[in-house]
Amino acid sequence: MFVTTAEFLPQHHAERQATLQIISAAEAAGHARVAEMNRQVAGNLDKIIATLEAEGQDGKEAAAGAS
Repeated sequence: MFVTTAEFLPQHHAERQATLQIISAAEAAGHARVAEMNRQVAGNLDKIIATLEAEGQDGKEAAAGAS
């Protein structure tokens, strides 16, 4: 179980950017499995970021999680 708050949005955005770079490098090198695994990571980060940003717009301080 992973729990986070909007306080960590900059780190989540940075991790997403790094993950996208890993995906690009893996695809260029023909490492399909590495790319696929990191697409799942990017998808999870997208969900976390979207949830935290939506909560921030609502003025809530609830946590968002992904397991």
